[in-house]
Amino acid sequence: MTAHRAKGLKFDHVAVLDGGWDRFGQDEDADAPRRLYYVAMTRARRTLTLARFQRPYGLQDALIGNSSVVYRKPVELPPNSVSLGYRHVRASLQDVDLGFAGRCKARDSVHGAIAALSPGDPLKVRISDSGRWQLLDRAGRMVGRLANGFKPPQGQRCRSAEVFAVVRWSREISDLKYRDSMKCDTWEAVVPELVFEPDEQIPSEAGSPGP
Repeated sequence: MTAHRAKGLKFDHVAVLDGGWDRFGQDEDADAPRRLYYVAMTRARRTLTLARFQRPYGLQDALIGNSSVVYRKPVELPPNSVSLGYRHVRASLQDVDLGFAGRCKARDSVHGAIAALSPGDPLKVRISDSGRWQLLDRAGRMVGRLANGFKPPQGQRCRSAEVFAVVRWSREISDLKYRDSMKCDTWEAVVPELVFEPDEQIPSEAGSPGP
């Protein structure tokens, strides 16, 4: 987590990564990074590890010679994991076609299929001929779709998807212009979490191949 989010929390073991500690916000004074670094350090109950790139570092230089500090030899970092290129997108309600199941009659099987889903269940993603993102359950049944305005991260393709939440919706809280198309009074809508990965086949610029 970030140092800001860690404020007020305590952990037995803390590792503080290097990089970015020389930046401060527009309304902060130049000593703000030092105070934030102190916050990160003091979250530790038992052990504290401070990672450091091989360059001069004012915040850590103040600890040189301290008897409580144990220095480790520099290590060669392993190659980046492929998963670092993944991007997790939790769809918002604006990203979801909330009226999808509402346009089906109350006895339609889609309602039972949605009711059988729980957060964390896997989903399949299919893009229709019209470009709409459709959500399918394990059995291949369509249980939802994303809104017309949903745009995936540029240059990435969907690697996997799962149920983030199932929300209850109704005709009463739907937009007035859509209420007449609803065939039931209440229904559920699937909100997904999508994982995207770089699509090396997508050109970096129009008309030119990617790297």
